[in-house]
Amino acid sequence: MPYLSIEQKQKWETYSYEILDTSYEGEFNDIIQLASQICVVPISVISLAEKGRQWFNEMPRLKATEPLKKYSLCGLTLSQNKELFEIKDASQDYRFYDNPLVAEEPNIRFYAGVPLINKHGHKLGTLCVVNTVPQSLDEEQSFALKALAKQVLKLLDLRLCNKELIKQKAQLSQQADMHNRIISIIAHDVRSPVAGLKQILLFINNRKLSQIESKKLLAMAEKELDATLDLLSDLLSWGKMQLSAQYAQYETINLNTIISDNLIALQSSASLKNNQLKNLVANDFVINSDKNALSFIIRNLLTNANKFTGNGTISINATKENGIVYISISDTGVGISDDTKQELFNKRAIYSSVGTNKEKGNGIGLLFTKDFVDMLGGTITIDSNLKTGTTFNIELPELS
Repeated sequence: MPYLSIEQKQKWETYSYEILDTSYEGEFNDIIQLASQICVVPISVISLAEKGRQWFNEMPRLKATEPLKKYSLCGLTLSQNKELFEIKDASQDYRFYDNPLVAEEPNIRFYAGVPLINKHGHKLGTLCVVNTVPQSLDEEQSFALKALAKQVLKLLDLRLCNKELIKQKAQLSQQADMHNRIISIIAHDVRSPVAGLKQILLFINNRKLSQIESKKLLAMAEKELDATLDLLSDLLSWGKMQLSAQYAQYETINLNTIISDNLIALQSSASLKNNQLKNLVANDFVINSDKNALSFIIRNLLTNANKFTGNGTISINATKENGIVYISISDTGVGISDDTKQELFNKRAIYSSVGTNKEKGNGIGLLFTKDFVDMLGGTITIDSNLKTGTTFNIELPELS
């Protein structure tokens, strides 16, 4: 979690366990039951801190779920920096005598809480025991309560590890699907034009085609090979991202320069289709991002815009607001139907179509673009209408 404050990290870690506002679970219930028996109290609670409030798992005898008074029993436990915080009689303590849980049902008197602090030092909440009469813990009870708090942390860590394993399994399955699709693309979309070119050369060599026929076939083969080179370039870029474990390499870059370089590379193809290219980004537009990933995203979206635009305009703009970079790439091309928009980023059903000049596509470029946007922690959306054009909108967090 780079670039987060201590408070943000602590909040993120509490959320990452995914137990806030969930039903009570058996393993935690066992610990609470044991805490009640050892400490001889009617009420035991595991409380997790979230955004300045107290959240309690379901307890039949503790109905209030958000005791938001100036002084919170569990909140003070977390602020004391003690292994165990104990109050013998809350009704006699100036900090708690008017607390709703003390002055009203369930009329708390005794309280003892152990802070739940994970291995990163972040305070997640408390394990506490409560009684409606004054009380104190002996040495053995205090030791047992602290030991049970450690077990709560272990259960939370196990839950987090299990969650991560499930996530990794899903990612591996998704990557396996993608790899199989890539193999299929390589087998068909890379081999086919090469095999076709070989046949053309054999025909020409055997003089079975006229010069005009050969020229037409070579022009067709050239388009196929151009598409194949674009595909290989995409595959190489995506492969590099996989080998680098999908970690972005952040640096300060000039977005206008990256866009200008990509527009220059596209100029020849755009001229053949009578398309105008417009860079609307300020000359001094500087951001902190991964240069290679960002260049890949821009190149693919510009190439895609040119593919589906003829005698039109392709423009790219960018703004910054509240730490978010907004990039839009717009064209005046043929547009995209609502049904097609839903399939563009579907890795299980890759969508492809031919361009306005019958340019061949494989549909995988946009998927790789989505992968790079995800790697940068951003989002990509599409605004489009048939026959009027398309805009791809990208939002990227600018890390500092």
